[in-house]
Amino acid sequence: MGRPLHVVTGAFGYSGRWIAHHLLKEDVDVRTLTNAVGRDDPFDGQVEVHGLDFNDMDRLVDSLRGAEVLYNTYWVRYNKRDKQFAHNTAVENTRRLFEAATLAGVKRIVQFSVANPTKAPNWTYFEGKVEVERLLETSGLSYAILRPTVLFGGHRNVLINNIAWMLRRFPVFGVFGFGNYPIQPVHVEDVAEVAIAQGKAKENAIVDVTGPETFRYKDYIRHMVKAMGLRRMILPIPPLAGWMFGRMLGVFLQDDVITRAEIKGLRQGLMASSAPPVGTRLFSEWIAEHGASFGERYQNDLKERRYKTP
Repeated sequence: MGRPLHVVTGAFGYSGRWIAHHLLKEDVDVRTLTNAVGRDDPFDGQVEVHGLDFNDMDRLVDSLRGAEVLYNTYWVRYNKRDKQFAHNTAVENTRRLFEAATLAGVKRIVQFSVANPTKAPNWTYFEGKVEVERLLETSGLSYAILRPTVLFGGHRNVLINNIAWMLRRFPVFGVFGFGNYPIQPVHVEDVAEVAIAQGKAKENAIVDVTGPETFRYKDYIRHMVKAMGLRRMILPIPPLAGWMFGRMLGVFLQDDVITRAEIKGLRQGLMASSAPPVGTRLFSEWIAEHGASFGERYQNDLKERRYKTP
């Protein structure tokens, strides 16, 4: 009898990469479905690579056939219809993926959602996540839904890398409002380990995936400044002014530095959870170890999201 097959969407990305890395330590075969162009292969050919075309159902089913577990990290950060990704498109693509998984006989799906998705009405990013959760819950498939907070570690942590990049280049850093809202970072490898554990489980589950430390946002920034060996003035700014500065900086960088939904989510405390933490790796220890070299290069998320046209 052959080894079981596990499939990860986006194993050349961020969270999917670490799920695949940890799966390779298990006695399983690992396959990834990806439509990203130009990403490096961090697995030295150990992960089988299939294209991800949501418009070709037969191919999608074939790429999932025989899989015991599908870890779905697929989503889009932006509404960018001109660049072929938007939140409502992501919902429809995920519906097709679930349909293909059913036809292929996939036994369990571990779906990546977001912390507190129901607490952000009328924001398309969160509305899309809620709809995807509903689709999975009514699909008849065995599932686990993971709701991580903000990720760190693992070399591709776009959000905090780019905060560090700005801290290196500007003598003043603005926090939206007074910065007293909570943020509860969780290490990407903790998330990967929880995902794999849920892949082995049988019961349907919704799991908040959080780290062991919760900070006020302004203290979170101060931890970074100290670990990076900098002296910076941290000032409260109106959220609209912070967003406009991000827009202007984004013109220069050709990226969306921060979105309105992300600012609202921060200020409403959606980056933390009241559930008991499941992660063990401490952000304070991690940033103290990596701060000296962290954020030296801007991570352009939008430029990296180039996809093949089906």
